[in-house]
Amino acid sequence: MFLLKLPFKIIALPLVAVLALVKWAGIFLTHFSALWFDLFAGLCFLVTVLGYPMHVCTGQEAIRILVMGFVSFLIPVVADGVIATVAAVQSVLWGFICS
Repeated sequence: MFLLKLPFKIIALPLVAVLALVKWAGIFLTHFSALWFDLFAGLCFLVTVLGYPMHVCTGQEAIRILVMGFVSFLIPVVADGVIATVAAVQSVLWGFICS
């Protein structure tokens, strides 16, 4: 059984290294961009909360701005989910290599 798994383990080893690099780069980019997306989402919320009662924007515009802020807030959350999936695949491959 060991001889049957050996070629697949050899193929999986570089994949684990590539997935580790992708995971680290994704974590760096996600956390760096999350700051800017969160600031933008907060600014959208602030503009909506202050603009609608002062009649600077209508109800439809306020909802559009809130949706835009919510979507920009969710982008790093979705990226974290993708990174978690990459980490899970890397862990499964590493478990296969170590078995």
